Amino acid sequence: MGAILLAFLLIPGQTVVTHVYKNSQCSYSFEYPNGWQIVKNPEYLTGDCAATLRPADYEKRMAEDDVDVYTLTVQVSEGTFRQVAAENGFDFDRKWTILGRQGLSDEAQVTNVNGWMILQGITAVGCFHEKGGNAGLCDEHRVIAKHQSDDRIVVITAGPRAEDPIGAILKTFKFLAR
Repeated sequence: MGAILLAFLLIPGQTVVTHVYKNSQCSYSFEYPNGWQIVKNPEYLTGDCAATLRPADYEKRMAEDDVDVYTLTVQVSEGTFRQVAAENGFDFDRKWTILGRQGLSDEAQVTNVNGWMILQGITAVGCFHEKGGNAGLCDEHRVIAKHQSDDRIVVITAGPRAEDPIGAILKTFKFLAR
């Protein structure tokens, strides 16, 4: 099975893409915008099929804000679509919703583009100060995407200020032949 291209853009904008990330072990790649960088082995990630991105000036931003609203994670999962969606806060009861903290929920958006089923939403999650302590609720972008010809599922989570690279990643995401 050749490369499958996720050819859509969920977030409009003219982001210049200049870097390519390729995970050979998990057989996928994507492009991401200039000004962002891949973070190697963050301590909170346990899977081999995940990539984390942050703005190049992340340390400066954290010194000013002290709450990480910038980090974006791309993961690939082998579970069923419904299982992966549930693990990422989505629920289906005649329509898809996204669940958040304190019982909050909102309708999720479902689209089908070029053979991809895409489920996305924004939910409320707990935010914490870098040095400890609750910072309240923050929005988090979540995207689940599955191509009809592949059993793998793409999962993207991003803080509210990390939405810029989501479109670039989704537009260029490729499952590579295994």
